[in-house]
Amino acid sequence: MADSFSFDSSSEVALGAIGEPGNRVFIMQIREGTQSLTVKLEKTQVAGLVQYIAMMLGDLDRLGHLPAAALVRPPIEPRFAVGEIGVEYHEDDDIVVVELTELAEEVPDRAKVVLRITKELAGTLAIQGTGLIEAGRPTCPLCGFPIEPEGHPCPRTNGYRAPTP
Repeated sequence: MADSFSFDSSSEVALGAIGEPGNRVFIMQIREGTQSLTVKLEKTQVAGLVQYIAMMLGDLDRLGHLPAAALVRPPIEPRFAVGEIGVEYHEDDDIVVVELTELAEEVPDRAKVVLRITKELAGTLAIQGTGLIEAGRPTCPLCGFPIEPEGHPCPRTNGYRAPTP
């Protein structure tokens, strides 16, 4: 039987990144009372999650006061890598439900996290995740690929000249 975790709206949720831009590991940490869970995400998953939350919240009525962003705290060892993310807004309960499913291709019974948070906490999470993404390497204005500190052989210019940001 796979692990199943459920957190309600009293949860504290934080997005974070460990390491230097270009070599970071993205994590989500969820805390509720004495229970704590850390999962690993890919940068594209964080970007997709925050974009979807922002779009979803833009369609809702005005948000209340956004809580302060939580910080990732030790221990940071991820329990599993996330494969699938689902997000939906439950209008009747006025909550956002985030489901995270373990990345495991050939395992039928994967670990799952169900996180029920307020729309205000979802807004804070979207802002925190956007800050993480923007703190990474700059992207090339021509091809959209990251610009490495040692240079960027842009495929749009056949690698002959560096793009000007």
